[in-house]
Amino acid sequence: MCHNDLQKEPAVLLWPQVLCFGKIILSAIKISVYPTTTLICVEEEKAGILMKVGREIMLRISGIFILAILWQIAGHLYHSPALPPLGRVLRTLYYFIRDGTLTPHITASLQIISLGIGVAVLFGFTLGLLMFRYRSVKIAILPVVETVRGVAALTMFPLLIVLFGLGIFSRVFIIFWTAWPAIVLSTLNSLDIDENIVDAAKVYGAGEWRTIFSIRVPIASQGLITGIRIGAGGGWIGLVAAEMLGATRGLGYFLLWSAQSFQFERVYATIIVIAAIGGVTNGILLLIQRQLTQITGVT
Repeated sequence: MCHNDLQKEPAVLLWPQVLCFGKIILSAIKISVYPTTTLICVEEEKAGILMKVGREIMLRISGIFILAILWQIAGHLYHSPALPPLGRVLRTLYYFIRDGTLTPHITASLQIISLGIGVAVLFGFTLGLLMFRYRSVKIAILPVVETVRGVAALTMFPLLIVLFGLGIFSRVFIIFWTAWPAIVLSTLNSLDIDENIVDAAKVYGAGEWRTIFSIRVPIASQGLITGIRIGAGGGWIGLVAAEMLGATRGLGYFLLWSAQSFQFERVYATIIVIAAIGGVTNGILLLIQRQLTQITGVT
């Protein structure tokens, strides 16, 4: 072996050790740097989501906040008992909540709206389903629906008082009459889905009614909830008006009594409660609608 080979041999023998040491260093770098980078990315993503949610919440309440400021300013400038400042109204609302003054009236109104909307959903969904399934029923009933939905429920209230008195039935009928046309039409239109999906189910032996309840109704759930939201909103307005015309308990009754007693802080506090209940009801239905969107995958 020559002298040059003896000099090269130690260097050649060291290469595997150098490579092994390099791998250890690279592994250490990956362990120390990449988790930190990943955590930073995750934290930035969370911060971005929180900022987006916060911005959306601020936008949603900005209109209410501006209205509250204008109300407070107008109440101080106008100096009229009929327009008290918002601060006094909120103080009255606080007393209502603390003393439970509005609790029996809220309970009475919610009972009526629940009964009316429940009957309207049952009747409207059944009628809309029959109109969709049988063309002859649709031809016979659709002109009636289109005609009577333009008749305001309150125009029938004097007749209802004469026929049925001032009991629960008259107010429930007002809710029902206001809500059922929207539910019928939304059911009829929402059940009309892509026929290719229905044909695929029929290939495997599914009958007409089975495809309706297992395919059409789940896909149409978005439209059905929309119809209920429209009906519930109109029914809530109709109920408050009906309670003002003839009732012994309810938010509409308490509102009219407060106005006739010239207690305007109570009037505005009751209006805020009515608006809040309507908004919460619509929000609950909207949340259900979004959950159904995630379950069915249909937008």
